[in-house]
Amino acid sequence: MSKLEKIKNYYEDNGLIGTATWLFVKLSDRVFPHKGASFDFGEVRIKETSKEYLTYKTAPKVFIIASIPYYDIGGGQRCSQLAKTFNKMGFDTYYYYAFPSSESKLFHIPMPMSYHKYIDRDSIEDMRRNAKRGDLVIFESPSVKFAEILDIASERGCRIIYENIDNWETSLGSTVYDEEMLVKLLRASSALVGTAKPLVEQLKGYLVKYGIGEKPILYLPNAVDDELFCALRVNDKPSDLVTGDVTLLYYGSLWGEWFDWDIVTGLASRHPEYSFNIIGDSSHSTLSAKIKSCPDNVHFLGLKRQTELPAYLSHVDYAMIPFKPGEIGDYVSPLKIFEYISMYRRVLCTSLPDVSGYPNMYCGDTAEEWEKIIEADYPLDTDAADSFSEDNSWSNRVGEMLGAVCPELDESVFKDKLSVIFLNYNNKNIIFKSVNSVLKYNRVYNAEVIVVDNGSTDGSYEALLEKYSDGRAKILRNEKNGCSSGRNLGVANSSGEYILFLDSDQWITNDYWLLPYENVRASVPDVGLIGWAAGFFNKANKAYHVVDSFPYRYMPPNALCRYDIGYLGSGGMLITRADFDKVDGFDTFYDPTCYEDTDLSFKVKNTGKKVLYCPYIGLIHLPHQTTNSGSDAHTKLMTEKQEYFTAKWMKENPSLFEFRKQSTDYNYKVLS
Repeated sequence: MSKLEKIKNYYEDNGLIGTATWLFVKLSDRVFPHKGASFDFGEVRIKETSKEYLTYKTAPKVFIIASIPYYDIGGGQRCSQLAKTFNKMGFDTYYYYAFPSSESKLFHIPMPMSYHKYIDRDSIEDMRRNAKRGDLVIFESPSVKFAEILDIASERGCRIIYENIDNWETSLGSTVYDEEMLVKLLRASSALVGTAKPLVEQLKGYLVKYGIGEKPILYLPNAVDDELFCALRVNDKPSDLVTGDVTLLYYGSLWGEWFDWDIVTGLASRHPEYSFNIIGDSSHSTLSAKIKSCPDNVHFLGLKRQTELPAYLSHVDYAMIPFKPGEIGDYVSPLKIFEYISMYRRVLCTSLPDVSGYPNMYCGDTAEEWEKIIEADYPLDTDAADSFSEDNSWSNRVGEMLGAVCPELDESVFKDKLSVIFLNYNNKNIIFKSVNSVLKYNRVYNAEVIVVDNGSTDGSYEALLEKYSDGRAKILRNEKNGCSSGRNLGVANSSGEYILFLDSDQWITNDYWLLPYENVRASVPDVGLIGWAAGFFNKANKAYHVVDSFPYRYMPPNALCRYDIGYLGSGGMLITRADFDKVDGFDTFYDPTCYEDTDLSFKVKNTGKKVLYCPYIGLIHLPHQTTNSGSDAHTKLMTEKQEYFTAKWMKENPSLFEFRKQSTDYNYKVLS
């Protein structure tokens, strides 16, 4: 069959738009070879021996329809952050992209989704097979390459969101802007998102211009993965970071016409004692002359994974946003600025209207103005940075989207029936962040909040009493420092049908933070315990590897939960009051700590109920804030409690030690 006949047959089956899209894809692949093909996967393969222990995700699927692959820009762009966040919230996430990567270096980074595929005939047919009524489909541009996917989403009764993330009517839209496609997206969408205030106004204008009528329009700027970009974590200084009397950093795209080279090189020329570190793809041919003209104190470090960036931010004085104001810059919500602020960095920025008033940010449009800002040495406001980051996390953004298009999620089985119990022991620096997070994101669950203080000597108990004297949280005092006795005391003073235990170094991130646990209870019979942290035993029946040792925390991205684990950790553990009472709660022999949660896991298993590991919960954990883990005293304590635990259960029910898995039991079918 000739090429002309193939095109003719394709036209008869798929129409003009479908054929034009197909030809565009083919021609694009010729001009820009698809470097990222080896990164695509179309299914998750799971070993037969593990399938019986797994339950697959039941929440609506989420389809991210993006311009570029997940791994572009090291995995740091908005579409990738949304995909990662929806996955973390327990949604089966699919990722389709229109254009192959053009970056000089591609990273093999974990991609937390069930499907990642370049848009071609096969992937469109996969979309046709997978999309169902009620699924959520998010488009990030009005590209004609998305036309068939939009048709499928509309035909299937999916909920559609169009995100207006850039001013596509400028040169930015040269490869993606199609007016007819824009109108179709506007008409089909359940809600619209503008990522900058001018983009919200642009959407309002579009609705009037095209006679579409009113639609919900959300102002959702970019945000931060505040679990990754957490200033409280300690990061070693990267070996290639060049420091000076003042150390500055920028990361992101370099090739755009909006990048203000003059302000960077001007400041660098005026201050050779300063060090400027630039992370991004500097190999683009159009950048050669600019890079050669830079002063010697401007250092190009190449591309980095997003997970590497916090370490660089930890060791610089200022982070930069050198974007020119104008028809592009004025419509920008720079994603990196949220990460800068969350890492407690002072930010040098140009006068971009959408970010005006952000904490620890100082604006100037010339090298001289930036110089004066640095010389002024303004103080850093970490409290303002914390508050800002809590309000501008990706989990928060996803929660707002779900609230706009999935109102049924507000009807939770946990509503008015949940008691959240914290333990606190000399953790004054973080306990308030943790408690306040539950109170902040309590609209859906209306949970009772209880804090049990285990005899703190740092003033935290007194501060808790004063802070929550209005009754928003119940504050209790344990007679001794004991995890078992403290949690038992909290349960005895609670009223909820469901009990959830949290540690004082864990905090909540969104309104729907327990949705995955709700799905677990609805999907699996005989649920006893659910938890987001789990581990296994070695041959000596000692608690050994934990799920953090494995890729994707030992959970295939299309699975919701599994019960072939040895035990659960107590921070993030859910149990009914009836089941807790049935096993007489925690064994107080384990006070002050170690193995009490492992023992409770066995108690519940011994009743014949399932102990389920589900990593999808809307919380962040800052490890080892509550115990002196690794010290000689802690090691001695752990050995003592482990010996008691093993002897106890080898006598009562040795079969409970059966799960000792220490290898990943799934992989991806990689597409070529």
